[in-house]
Amino acid sequence: MPSFDSARERFRLGADHLKVLGHLHDGEAVPEDLVPARDAMREAGLLSEDDAVLPQLATLTRVLADTVLLVQTEVTGGQGVTLHGALVGQDACYTYETWPGEEESEYVPTDLGTLVWSLARAVGLRNRDGKPPQAPTVTTTVGVLDAGFAALGGMDADSVEEAADRLRAALAEAGGPGDPELTVLTHLILQLNANWRMTVAHQNRSGQGTEIRGIAVLDCGPLGYWLRERPAEPIMPGGVDPSAELRLVHVEAKDLWDMITNLLPDADELRIPA
Repeated sequence: MPSFDSARERFRLGADHLKVLGHLHDGEAVPEDLVPARDAMREAGLLSEDDAVLPQLATLTRVLADTVLLVQTEVTGGQGVTLHGALVGQDACYTYETWPGEEESEYVPTDLGTLVWSLARAVGLRNRDGKPPQAPTVTTTVGVLDAGFAALGGMDADSVEEAADRLRAALAEAGGPGDPELTVLTHLILQLNANWRMTVAHQNRSGQGTEIRGIAVLDCGPLGYWLRERPAEPIMPGGVDPSAELRLVHVEAKDLWDMITNLLPDADELRIPA
């Protein structure tokens, strides 16, 4: 159900609720398939009976209708895929986060000066005190990594040691790298908490095209963070095949903070002052 926290002016909204707001903003009738979402918004007090938007929701509606800068973060973990990000409009900024298994996302007004902090928190970025890896870079192919995930997913091992041995064998059979990279890759897959892709899109200064930047990272728990340097983001659907080179590079949390910061355009890169 959609909802509103008046103390913090935050909203819980799903995809259909956003579609309803889009139709209302454009002065269009709500389609039949979106009537249940509209009725739920009325019940929650977000819309009046004549479909007037709650004043606090009007700002978010404007940002959704005219987004200057869009940040999308796809996080894949043990509970599936969750989506997070940010929307920057002409006069407001919102971040949003999704809980695993929930349809709605939480939209929170955010000061633009804290945007990097909000994005870093959404991916769980924090300092790790693990030992330096045996190999700070692992180079193989996308197909080898996929084979490793497939092997791990179908594995029924009695111990971590057995799982590591069987996974290592599967990676080697798929054409994986030699040691020490093979050992590092084996343990990266075993220790993987999540992998995430962060993409930033905005219209260029002339308004004639869209600029897209992105990074992809493996969060491997005690083994730290690994930037997927190749294939580089952004990757379009169907843009990578199993033979493509895969290059993982160990990075510190502070370096990822800088990378997230550098994804965001400077004010003079945007089509309007934000």
